[in-house]
Amino acid sequence: MSSVDLHTHYSYQIMLPEAIAIVMAPTDTKSPHGIFHLSDPGGLSVIRSCEQRGFHPHEEPSDGSPLYEHCSHVFMNPSLRFEVVDLR
Repeated sequence: MSSVDLHTHYSYQIMLPEAIAIVMAPTDTKSPHGIFHLSDPGGLSVIRSCEQRGFHPHEEPSDGSPLYEHCSHVFMNPSLRFEVVDLR
């Protein structure tokens, strides 16, 4: 996830700890999508203390954890029918 993605998702995850970030990468044939969340407490504390804006690098969390990780609690069900509505 980009730094902009991390900062945006941080706002959601502090309000709702089970929030997930769905990232689409249609040009990546190996992994066209991913479902992530900020690591807790490592990733959350790094983003909380960051005051930079725009695209920028982040330091690694002091506890050795990654900034974000794949959500192991999310399961994909290809039989589930749903409709996505873009309200922009």
